Amino acid sequence: MASAHEFFLSSTPEAARAVVGQTLTEQGFAVEATPAGGFVAKRGSVPMTVLFGGLSGGKLAMTFRVEIMELQGQIVARLSRVTASAVVGGGAIGAAKADTVFKQTANALGAALQNAGILTSSRQVA
Repeated sequence: MASAHEFFLSSTPEAARAVVGQTLTEQGFAVEATPAGGFVAKRGSVPMTVLFGGLSGGKLAMTFRVEIMELQGQIVARLSRVTASAVVGGGAIGAAKADTVFKQTANALGAALQNAGILTSSRQVA
């Protein structure tokens, strides 16, 4: 289970933010900008997760974070999970569902960045 996925980009941070923000919204996340120029993406319902745990289906609360930074002259967008949200409320079932959504989100970001012509490479980070 990867804890992060990094996307290496040939663009400006602003262009990366535009693609990432739009893609997260399209994936059903409520997106909030962070002071550092990244995003916190949330979806689901905390009350439903507390009440029904991993059985809350599409209402399972989960939070992902995206940092957009420059490393060695290249723009990197790092998608990471905030594990406490789905795991604590959803148990093992919630953790498995959150992992599936994380993979789907990473795939959607990769496809969107590729379609925008700015993805040079990507990798999972354990």
